[in-house]
Amino acid sequence: MMSEPQAENKQLLGEYKDRYVAFLDLLGFKEQVLKAEADPEERTKLHDVLRLVRDTIGGNPHLGLRLNYFSDCMVVSADRTAPGLWEMFQSIFTMTFNLLQYDVLVRGGLTAGGAYHASDFLYGTAVNRAYEFESRSAQDPLTLVSSEVVEDAKNYSADHFKWLLEDGPQRYFVDYLRWYADYQPTPIYAGKVILDDPGNRVMEFIRQRLNNDTGSVREKAAWFQAYWNRTVSVNGFFGRITAGTTERYVSRGPTIMMRRMYMPNPAKPS
Repeated sequence: MMSEPQAENKQLLGEYKDRYVAFLDLLGFKEQVLKAEADPEERTKLHDVLRLVRDTIGGNPHLGLRLNYFSDCMVVSADRTAPGLWEMFQSIFTMTFNLLQYDVLVRGGLTAGGAYHASDFLYGTAVNRAYEFESRSAQDPLTLVSSEVVEDAKNYSADHFKWLLEDGPQRYFVDYLRWYADYQPTPIYAGKVILDDPGNRVMEFIRQRLNNDTGSVREKAAWFQAYWNRTVSVNGFFGRITAGTTERYVSRGPTIMMRRMYMPNPAKPS
């Protein structure tokens, strides 16, 4: 009969397997914490952002989808299968979409390989490489995708590959503006997300960054401006983001897509 530590080690070994792993970083988080120190309104915004990070993605045992978050970072992983990769793309897309409504940009890396991911342990070559890929993205607010993930997406289906966009030769990232690029205001049908206000809200945030910020903060905004103008504005409904515009857009407030797909049943009292 195995001892408890032996049984635990056997379980750990069995759970170490091929997974998709994403390391995501909320850009500008430290500055928001400093603002929140002295400003109650900024503190409320910070709580809203952290609540959004907590509530956007939910674990899904059928796909091996798991997540850990700490301070301004998050690790998301799933089984290395076609449905697992689809959910990884959806999760990164939705998290980025939601946080943009609070003027928070996301930088990350998505890789594939060996990993163990549970609430108590997180390790593996894919975890290390996801962090490395996040670091490679430099100042740009994007989630870079490794070559093996790109190949998997190509092999799974054309719809998988549509989640990816090139930012230079063989530099693929998750296309988190695709909804805005494809958006048409009509027809309106049941369940349709109306993107007029959230799109203009994002444009206003970036315009203000371009007009008022300097250094690396403005560089992030300039990269986003170029991304928006070459993918979204060229396709119709939304215009170009231009620096120097003084007229302000007044939004009705953030539009949030919640995506908790699986909520475990609360523990029953013994």
